[in-house]
Amino acid sequence: MVECPNCAKPTAFQRHCSHCGIILQHTAEEKFELLGEAVEKAIKQERQKRKKKKRIKMLIGIAIILLAVYVGVKSVGA
Repeated sequence: MVECPNCAKPTAFQRHCSHCGIILQHTAEEKFELLGEAVEKAIKQERQKRKKKKRIKMLIGIAIILLAVYVGVKSVGA
């Protein structure tokens, strides 16, 4: 996805904008840079998603450990 210079909406990397219909003209260098930026953005989003999943798993693990300790302490005190 690239941003249309006319309507500033994200559009598929093609010859025409799917929103406003303007003809998109890019040099080979611009195409390469746009595709590189798109790949960087996708990798960054994937990294953030994996990081978030890892944090959630860690928090669930900590909660399970704390619950097990609490139940263990409670059963010893009874």
